[in-house]
Amino acid sequence: MCSSDLGVEIFFSAVAAVMLYLHSLRDFAREVTQLGGEQLRHVLQRLTAGRFAGALVGAASAALVQSSSVVNFITMGLTEQKVLPMRSAWTVMIGANVGTTLTAWLIAYRFTGMGPFFITVGGLWSLFGPRRWRTYGHPVFHFGLIFLGLSLISTTLLPLERSPEVLRLVEALSSPARALAFGVALTMLVQSSSVVVGLTVLSVAGGLIEPALSIWMVVGANLGTGWVSLLNATTFGPRARRLALFNAGLDLCGLALFVAVLQFAIRPLLAMMPEPGLQVAFVHSAFNLSAALMALLLLPWLWRYLERFVPEDARG
Repeated sequence: MCSSDLGVEIFFSAVAAVMLYLHSLRDFAREVTQLGGEQLRHVLQRLTAGRFAGALVGAASAALVQSSSVVNFITMGLTEQKVLPMRSAWTVMIGANVGTTLTAWLIAYRFTGMGPFFITVGGLWSLFGPRRWRTYGHPVFHFGLIFLGLSLISTTLLPLERSPEVLRLVEALSSPARALAFGVALTMLVQSSSVVVGLTVLSVAGGLIEPALSIWMVVGANLGTGWVSLLNATTFGPRARRLALFNAGLDLCGLALFVAVLQFAIRPLLAMMPEPGLQVAFVHSAFNLSAALMALLLLPWLWRYLERFVPEDARG
């Protein structure tokens, strides 16, 4: 086989692996939401009276469905229906940004090897389990597909380490600003920060991207997910759109905090982590957690200024 044919095969294998990961992630979120969507709505309604309780509910929900975008979409819908006051809804979205960081840690700790196990268990469960419980095998199956896709991505990335095209791309991302912009653009393209962060963890672990650049790609992914919420909010009314604007503003404040303080404060901790993938996961969590804590601590004072942009019937 000639080198050009081999390059085409590697390229389509890599794209196929990414598509498997992306669709499995969305299918998993859909399956979990369909099975527990009504319960999730009730939990969001009942347990979001306090700012920290709302954030914990949002974090747990995003960790469960592996997607902050799904939780944000449901939350904006409940807000538009006047089921949730905007203040409570925003605390849920703040927490969802933290909960979605679980994906990066699972990948960094090489949890991807468990993919075939979950596929086998979920597949057998959905085919041969008790009839009334078979539908619960579907999310388990798709959860396994997520990590099988990640494992395939990791395998297909190895031959690309010295590819001229990849080297040119890495060279184009040679500055933090470019890596940040690339992370934002890619997240808006695939509509998921989890996908971008997962690919970044695997790329830096495989030596395709320098850890210093990968950190800025992850920060860009966090900014991009705020813009994804803004796009999703266009399907709702003014309450949801304003809520999405608050969330995007929080991401911008998180970026300012990271640039001014956090990147310097966490350097000693990053130096203690030999695994580049763990460094990326840590930065992802530190960015979202610091922005969330800042917002929650300042919320009583901050909300007095934000309320002027909130309709009277949506306040709480």
